[in-house]
Amino acid sequence: MSTSSQDSHTAPVFSAEGDVNSLYRDHQPWLLNWLKGKLGCPSDAGDMSQDTFLRLLTVDLSVLREPRAYLLVIANRLMINRHRRRHLEADVLQQVAHTMESGNHKGPAEIVAARDLLHQVLIMLTEELPEKPREAFLLARTEGLSYHQIARRLDVSESSVKQYISKALVHCHARLYDDFRRNGE
Repeated sequence: MSTSSQDSHTAPVFSAEGDVNSLYRDHQPWLLNWLKGKLGCPSDAGDMSQDTFLRLLTVDLSVLREPRAYLLVIANRLMINRHRRRHLEADVLQQVAHTMESGNHKGPAEIVAARDLLHQVLIMLTEELPEKPREAFLLARTEGLSYHQIARRLDVSESSVKQYISKALVHCHARLYDDFRRNGE
C-alpha cells in the first residue's frame, strides 16, 4: 500500500520542451488508437492527435502529473470544438444552398445576405488552416492583393504564397465537398 502512495508522489514531473518529445513517444500511439475509436477515421484521428500534442507546447509541463488524463481532456475539448464547428458549418452551408435555390428574383438584401453567409463559410473553413496559408488566402480573396503584394506583406517568397493559396484552396474544396457529400448533395 505504501508503494502505490509512494508511486503517486514520485510520478514523473515534466519540465522542458524536450519532454513533449518523450510524452509524444510514450503516449501518441495510445492516444491515436483512442481517437480512432472515437472518430472512426484514421486520418481525422491522426490530425486530432497532432493537434493535441501541439497544445502541449503552450503548457507548463512541470505541473503535469497524469499525462494520459491531461491528453484526454485536450483531445475531448478539440473533438467538441470540431463537432460544434462542423455543425455550424453545415448549418451555414445549408442556409447558403437554400438562399441560392430560392429563385433568381433576389433583391439587394438577399444578395448581401448570401455574400455574408459565403464570407462566414470562408472564415470558418480558413480557421482550420495554419496561419500563413490562411492569411495568404484571405489577402488574395478578400483584399484582392497580388502574389507579389502578399509575399511582401507576409515576408515570404512568391512561390511560398502560391503554395499557401493552393493549400488553402485544396482544403476548402475538400471540406465543402465532404460536407455536401455527407448531406447527400
